[in-house]
Amino acid sequence: MDDFQLQWTIEGATELSRTLIGLESKLKDYRTPFRQSADMLVRQFSKDVFATQGAVIGEKWKRLSPYTVAQKARLGFSGGPLVRTGRMQRSFESIVSTDQAVVRNTAPYFPYHQSGEPRTRLPRRVMMKLSQSTKAEIVRFFQDYIRSAAGKASFEP
Repeated sequence: MDDFQLQWTIEGATELSRTLIGLESKLKDYRTPFRQSADMLVRQFSKDVFATQGAVIGEKWKRLSPYTVAQKARLGFSGGPLVRTGRMQRSFESIVSTDQAVVRNTAPYFPYHQSGEPRTRLPRRVMMKLSQSTKAEIVRFFQDYIRSAAGKASFEP
């Protein structure tokens, strides 16, 4: 038996890296746990992160400046940071294959808010990060899938 390496990265930084020991090397299609993980992340990033303004992932967003609050009111927009039209919140999507899942945000201005690059005016407001409980849930999706697949396997004498 071979070990299975599970790894998730955000902006090139490894957020989750686990070796699941003793997994059957013949198991090649991981779409089910990748789909479960990706769906959970899209839901968390697009709903929970915005509802808590980043607190759910341990990255509480900086408050809007008085100027921005006044500007939003003058233009007829309500809501907190990162919500004007709702486009960025709706732009999370996933792509799943047999050996990977990609969760991304397609709004063209998303990188300016998520990026850890130095900044002078626009405060960083992280939307994608894996909390400890999220990491544990992803690992559980894979463990459950592998246990289920192992239960269906037949062994030759």
